[in-house]
Amino acid sequence: MRCGIKQASMCVLIVIGVSLLQGAEESTSVKSDWAAQPQGKYEFLQAPLTEEKEAAIRQSLPFRRIKLQRFGSSDVLSGGRALNEYVEFHVDGKALLHAISGSKKDGVYTGTIDLRDYARLCLLYEALIQEAGTPEKFGHEIPSSHPVIAELTLTFNGTKPNRVHRNDANFGDFKFWVFENVFENIESGVKWEQVEE
Repeated sequence: MRCGIKQASMCVLIVIGVSLLQGAEESTSVKSDWAAQPQGKYEFLQAPLTEEKEAAIRQSLPFRRIKLQRFGSSDVLSGGRALNEYVEFHVDGKALLHAISGSKKDGVYTGTIDLRDYARLCLLYEALIQEAGTPEKFGHEIPSSHPVIAELTLTFNGTKPNRVHRNDANFGDFKFWVFENVFENIESGVKWEQVEE
């Protein structure tokens, strides 16, 4: 009888413990208020695009240019030269890759970026800034760390000054890393053609 009471008591304690743990997990979960479908100026991402609408859509986007520059230490695979390159995407569809050193593609290259991809970058950046709370909380550079850094520069449509964010590649801000990875994924899909210098 006593053994049965002990087992029942142990079962009750386990059930209570599991319930408390589940409650603690639920109360500490972070909820994002990102919309499942793009809204407002980005609603066009859900519908077919017509050429007539493209010019108006390009003017409605917040950024005229999005530039990602990468700096890094020398790499044995690239001849021991430090990495220094940047990629620019422009709202009009132009793309520019300027590999100064350390890249597999040294030189200047041009290409094009699809309006939808450019708009997705704008939307992602705005959502990540909203998640960060302020632009100052997007990116993180540790002065004493290894000099592997990415720098994001956004040029606004209009008269606002450029917004610049820097991020340490090893210990930086996760939100910046997400943006950088989406940027690089789009970059990898561009058909680059070298420009004669």
